Amino acid sequence: MDARSQQIRASGLSFSLLAGAFRFLGWLNGGAALLLTGFSLGVVGGDIAAPDLQLPLALLLGGLLVGCLGLLFAYLAQVSLLRQGYNGHLTRGHWPAQLLAMLCYLVSALAFCAACWLAAGQAVTDTPQTATAYARR
Repeated sequence: MDARSQQIRASGLSFSLLAGAFRFLGWLNGGAALLLTGFSLGVVGGDIAAPDLQLPLALLLGGLLVGCLGLLFAYLAQVSLLRQGYNGHLTRGHWPAQLLAMLCYLVSALAFCAACWLAAGQAVTDTPQTATAYARR
């Protein structure tokens, strides 16, 4: 194996790890969105009145969309690196796509955290406020 093919293989290796990280975030955001939808529709936990979960659901779906967009940017960065390896000279042409992929990863992870925070906060603040009247003795 010559040095050029080793360089090409090494340049694509780091982005396979990035694809696994985006896959993990996709499973987190998608699974949580599915669970919140099931809870809102009464499929899961039908005996409990579901609070308003529109904002956490929108954050989870937005995080899923941004994760997919980040995976696209990671693919573009990997293609740029492989093309540079085939041409024989390395430039920094893959950096914008790589930085956008990292930014999308960060936004997707923050969207998941914010959605979990808001969903847990909705469960605490949406407790039924019953008017309790105390009788005097």
